[in-house]
Amino acid sequence: MSKPPRRSSVRYDKRKSASSAATPPLVVATTRPESRPTAAAPTVEPTRVVSLEPLAPIIVRSGRPFDFQAGADPARFPPPSTLAGCLRTAWARATGQDFGLALAELPVAGPLLACPDASGKLRLLVPKPADAIYRGHGDEARCLRAEPQPFPPGTGSDLPEGLLPVRLPPGERGKGGAGPAWWDCGHLLDFRQGRIPSHKELTERGWSPPSGDLRTHVAIDSGTLAADPGRLFQTEGLDLETTNPWLKEHRPGSGLRLLARCGEPLPAGLVHLGGERRLAALYPEPETTWPVPPPGWFERMTKAGGLTLTLLTPASFAAGYRPGWVADDWQGAPPVAPALSLRLIAAALERWQPHSGWDLARRQPRPTRKLVGAGATYWFRLIGTPDPQALASLWLTSLCDAEQDRRDGFGLALPAPWSPPPA
Repeated sequence: MSKPPRRSSVRYDKRKSASSAATPPLVVATTRPESRPTAAAPTVEPTRVVSLEPLAPIIVRSGRPFDFQAGADPARFPPPSTLAGCLRTAWARATGQDFGLALAELPVAGPLLACPDASGKLRLLVPKPADAIYRGHGDEARCLRAEPQPFPPGTGSDLPEGLLPVRLPPGERGKGGAGPAWWDCGHLLDFRQGRIPSHKELTERGWSPPSGDLRTHVAIDSGTLAADPGRLFQTEGLDLETTNPWLKEHRPGSGLRLLARCGEPLPAGLVHLGGERRLAALYPEPETTWPVPPPGWFERMTKAGGLTLTLLTPASFAAGYRPGWVADDWQGAPPVAPALSLRLIAAALERWQPHSGWDLARRQPRPTRKLVGAGATYWFRLIGTPDPQALASLWLTSLCDAEQDRRDGFGLALPAPWSPPPA
C-alpha cells in the first residue's frame, strides 16, 4: 500500500486568535436557508462556527496495521483530531499561508453531531450518557438512570477507596435492552434535571449509526498500472446520509452534519475529511449556532453543591479514566477553570477506545492511546461556593490534561447541576 501523502503545515499566528479564546454567544439552533450555498460560489462570510456535510461515507482507520491480510476496520465516528486536521488545512489553504508545525496551535472544538429539520434549523445530537441504561424490549422498553450510591451494609467492591459505585435504583430488575446511541441534546438536559425521557421519545429524536458502508478495493501495481493479483483490501465507512441517492430517494439537506468551532473564520468550500480523500462540503454558520446552557444553569450548580460532567467527545487523560488534574485525594481544578475546587465522587464510562494516527512532522505512526469514550460521566462535589462565572467556563470546553489535546477538541464536556449525598 502507498504511504500517506506528504503534506506540509501552516504557521499559525497566535496574535490573530486572541479573540477566539472568549466564548461566543451560544444558542441551540439557527435558521438556515432552504438552498445551501455551493462550494464553488460561497455567498456567506467566513465564520468560526461551521458545519460539514460529508459527501461520501467517512473512513476513519484505527492504529492497527492496514494491508491486504487485515480485515476492514469497523465504521467509526471521526475523532476530534481528524476534524481538527481537516479544518486547519482548510484555513491554511483559504488564507494562502505556508504550512508549518505551528498550524497545530489553531484551536478547534468538535465534532458535534447535528440534524437539520424541515425548516433548516440544526438540532444538536449528543452521545448517550454512560449512566443511562436501557431495559426491556418492544412496548416494555425503557431507559433508567444509574446514580452514585453507597453499597448496602456488608457488601463492597474493588473500587478505589473514596469513590462511590454507580448503581441502578434498588430493586430494579430486568434484561438489558437496546436504544439509540445518540440523543437529542434537550433530552440529555432533561435527563440531568431528573426527568427521564421515554424510550419512544429517545428513539424518535435520537440516532444510531447504520451498518457500515463496506467497499472492496484492489491494489495497483506501480510498474504496470494494472491490478495486483490477490491484493484485495476493504474499507468500511460511516454514512451520515439518511436517504439512499442510488435508489433516487435523496432529499437535499436530509443528511446529518458535523458541527465544529474553529479559532479562525472559515469560508465555504470542499474539504477532505478522513481517509481515502473523501469529500465534505463546509458551510459557515452564524456564531449563535453553537449550543447554549439553559438560563440560570450555573447558579443551580452552586445551589446544588455539585455537578456532573458528561463528555461529548472522547478524552485523553494521563491517569487512564481519571483526569490528571484530579489528585490522589480525588480533589483538583480543571485546567480551564483553575479557580474551581472539585472533589470526584464517582465515574461511569464505557470500554476504552484505541486511537492513533500519522505524525506528519516525524513521518511515522503516532503511539496508540486509550481514550475515554464520549458519553462518560463524572460526578463532582463543589468545594466551597464558587462564582457561577467560574462554572460557566466548563461549558463545552475540554477537560483533557495536555494542552494539545485541548486544542484538538478532545474531552469537550457538558456540565449539569447535581446534588451530592451528605458527606
